[in-house]
Formats: sequence, structure tokens, C-alpha cells
Amino acid sequence: MTQTESAILAHARRCVPAESCGFVVRTPEGERYIPCVNISAEPEAYFRIAPEDWLRAEMQGEIVALVHSHPGGLPWLS
Repeated sequence: MTQTESAILAHARRCVPAESCGFVVRTPEGERYIPCVNISAEPEAYFRIAPEDWLRAEMQGEIVALVHSHPGGLPWLS
């Protein structure tokens, strides 16, 4: 498992029972996961990324993936 994948899964575990969300960003140093705040009114069922988190991710590099969890599902990447 890569460091990015480990960071994604750790963030998902910390957010239970809510959905986690974030971005994978490509930087000159490599890919990294940028965790975001889920501002959904129903975070156990939906996710919505805070605009300032989206901008912060864009400023750090090229967004190559948007990631979110399914708290009732199995803990693996699809």
C-alpha cells in the first residue's frame, strides 16, 4: 500500500460515521492526499467539500483524484 493510500484509509477511519472526502494532488515531490472537511448537512450519507479546501488543494498541485468514503461499506479503495 502506498503512503497516499494509507493516508486516505486513515482519514476515512477518523471520520466514521461520516463520509470522508479529499483530493489526491500531484506535486513536484510526488502524489499526496489532501484531507478535506465534509460540510454536507447529512455527512453520514453524503459529502460536500468546503470551497476553501478545494482551493487549498488546487494551490498545492494538480488534482488527479477526488476521494470519498462509504462508511457503511468495506474499507478498500475502488
